[in-house]
Order: sequence, then C-alpha cells, then structure tokens
Amino acid sequence: MKTIRTWVYAILKYKDNIVVIKKWRWPFTGLYDLPWWKIEHGEKNIVSLEREIIEEVWLEKSDFNIEKLITVEEDFVQHVWQWEEKDEHIIAIVYLVNITKDDFNMNYIEKWWDANGLKLIQINDKETPKTNILKKAIEKFLIINN
Repeated sequence: MKTIRTWVYAILKYKDNIVVIKKWRWPFTGLYDLPWWKIEHGEKNIVSLEREIIEEVWLEKSDFNIEKLITVEEDFVQHVWQWEEKDEHIIAIVYLVNITKDDFNMNYIEKWWDANGLKLIQINDKETPKTNILKKAIEKFLIINN
C-alpha cells in the first residue's frame, strides 16, 4: 500500500540537550528519532504539536514554548505494519520546542507505539544512531543557530 503521511516532529530542547526516542520497529530498529505525532484531519500542525506534547510528554502549556519552524523534510520508507507491506512517503514538519520546566523528568513520557527508550543527547552528538529525519533536523537546527 502506498501512502503519504504528514507528521509533526519536535526538537524538544531541555537545557543544552534534546529528547530522542529509540525506535524498535523495522526498518528503524535501534535508531533514534525525534518525538513525532500524527496531524489529525482538520487540525493545524501547531495545534497538533501543542496537544500531543501535553498528552504524550505530560507537560502543561506553561512548561514549554514553541520557538520556531526548523525545517520540512521528506523520507521514503518501505516496511511492514500489521502484516501489510507499506510504501510510505513521510512529510516531517519539525519545530524547535523549548522545555522551560526546571524539573523536567522523562519518566513521565509514555512509550510510543513503535518506539521505546528515551534519552537526552547533545545536539551535536556523534555516537547515537539516528534516523534520516533526525539527522536532517539537527543539520538544519545547527545552520539556523550558528
């Protein structure tokens, strides 16, 4: 099945680090990605981003601020989901989101359906294996912020 998926991603910045999640589903097994969420039909991407951060990361609206759009990226992925082959064109809308809460604790973040393992990394981390979207988002972030 061929589909186009539009997702909103967050570079969730906390102090000098960003939140990344470890994916477990093939073909991304073992790679880290930015937190991402589906944009609901009829919902603006910024509204989706705010809603999902509140629901999934358990932050209050006063605990974060959406600073700016970083990039819009694309990726093409072939995988199997629920016994069906998928050929997906992914549109990734990536925002920089600053976590302003002093005592941010990742233990509250729910495990996503196709990812587990959360960690904070430096934006210029070279060791963590990354998805294409994460690599491109970090590259654009560094260009914009230098």
